[in-house]
Amino acid sequence: MVSLFARAGGALAAAFVLAGCEVTQPVLPAAGGGPAEPLAPVSIAVSRDDAAMATRARVLSYHVMPLRRSDSDLAGNHRVVYPADLHFKGGPLMKRAASFNVYVNCKSGGESCWGDPEGFQKNLTGSAYAGLLTQYTAAPPAAYTFGGAFSIKYSTYTKLFYQNDLLTVLHAALEKNGRRAGYSTVYHIFLPKGSDTCFDRSRACYSPDHPKRFNFCAYHESVSFPDVPEPVIVSIEPYQMVSFCASRASRGASALTNSTVSTLAHETFESITDPGPALAWYNFTYNSEVADLCETYQWKVAIGGTQYSIQPMYSNTYHACAAGP
Repeated sequence: MVSLFARAGGALAAAFVLAGCEVTQPVLPAAGGGPAEPLAPVSIAVSRDDAAMATRARVLSYHVMPLRRSDSDLAGNHRVVYPADLHFKGGPLMKRAASFNVYVNCKSGGESCWGDPEGFQKNLTGSAYAGLLTQYTAAPPAAYTFGGAFSIKYSTYTKLFYQNDLLTVLHAALEKNGRRAGYSTVYHIFLPKGSDTCFDRSRACYSPDHPKRFNFCAYHESVSFPDVPEPVIVSIEPYQMVSFCASRASRGASALTNSTVSTLAHETFESITDPGPALAWYNFTYNSEVADLCETYQWKVAIGGTQYSIQPMYSNTYHACAAGP
């Protein structure tokens, strides 16, 4: 399977609308390794500075997740061996990372519009599924944690989010999070059901309602803002309970949760092993990152005591898709 891939830079510009934002401050690790304490929600507004920084941002690299053209469920999670592995090209890696979710326009103000992504992210820490990353990062599976969540209300003229809208939302989250960025932090922007998103000046879209332009489920990218000294690693997570992106229900999770989680896992693993802008782990034979070769499979994977129906990841150890080290 060949995935769409680009390394590109340049200022982005598109129409945007300033709107009020309701943000839940991040859940930061407690001192001494104790349980994390959630902070109270705080209402803020997207500022003119957020909008201005979005127009001056540069997308340093991006990698899209193509549509899932199959939902194969191989008996016994049978491994399909590929003739070529991932190769390391010297780019940056995320050897330790906290994930911060940004929920856009959900009436509940939290994760419920997308199932339970936070449950998966908390279960992921220290799991065998996360242990698959160790062969690429030399980091323990406990190095990847859930950092906190933001809930944002953002208005556009239509249901279409352009890159500039997404960068405005991202900058607002960065400001609230102390401009925390670099290769130890990854942001995930969740878009609501019924919305579309397209690359600026491009026909490449997440648009289930316009099938001719519908050609990706999600993507991750590396972004530079003039007022943030480090690159910002972010994934764009449109609503996944749609044809060519969705997963099935499992014994431990709903179809909505599994659809969200399978794509979230895809983008998280790829952000960790190839965050950009320089290439890190990459398969040149198939023009793919660690999750691309395995995205059409749905495996029953137990993570933190919950059984999910999600995609496996590519393992150089097994020369095949796998769900653990």
